[in-house]
Amino acid sequence: MPKLSIYKQNKLFFNGYFLFFFLSVFLLIYYTKAEGFYLMNVYHSNFLTWVFIYATYLGDGLFCIAIGILLFLFRRRFLGLMVISSYALSGIVAQIIKYFILEPRPAILFKDSGYPYFIDDVTLHNLHSFPSGHTSSAFAMAAVLAFGIKNKNYSLLLLAGAVVVGYSRIYLAQHFLNDVLAGSFIGVVSAIICYIFLFHLFSRLDKRRLI
Repeated sequence: MPKLSIYKQNKLFFNGYFLFFFLSVFLLIYYTKAEGFYLMNVYHSNFLTWVFIYATYLGDGLFCIAIGILLFLFRRRFLGLMVISSYALSGIVAQIIKYFILEPRPAILFKDSGYPYFIDDVTLHNLHSFPSGHTSSAFAMAAVLAFGIKNKNYSLLLLAGAVVVGYSRIYLAQHFLNDVLAGSFIGVVSAIICYIFLFHLFSRLDKRRLI
């Protein structure tokens, strides 16, 4: 599969992602990091808190690995390998960046501001906010699943799920919008790299079997 055909065959996913990306960039340009955080946290409720506490686990490494293993068990080996490899690549990149960029998380930045929505046993009080690792994992998995499914209409649902994970990181005061945006970019690029590499690898293996 030519590299350019990834976009052609997944226009719905990529166009949706571009919309999310440029809207986020607009907010980051128009508002400061703190203003954007408050703007996206104007309303909290017990129900929403419950929803986002569980939604954020969709970007957890164990969940991504579990999905990859399930795909292997259902004989979708190529797709399962894509999920696991894209998660691994995005996670490595995100952790390397975190190591060199000591950005404070919201709990540190707003500790004396009277912000009322910090959640016990959920809010993180440390550095390494940039980028969001959960978001990178969620977007990597959403992208490779979107690339692999036949019905491309479902790709928007996968993208929406990744966006929900990204927003959950802001709602739960774990990250800022710029952390989430960077994580999403790392995830999508990791998915593209793994898809291209594994597609060519599997194609070569199939050709050797035929020979």
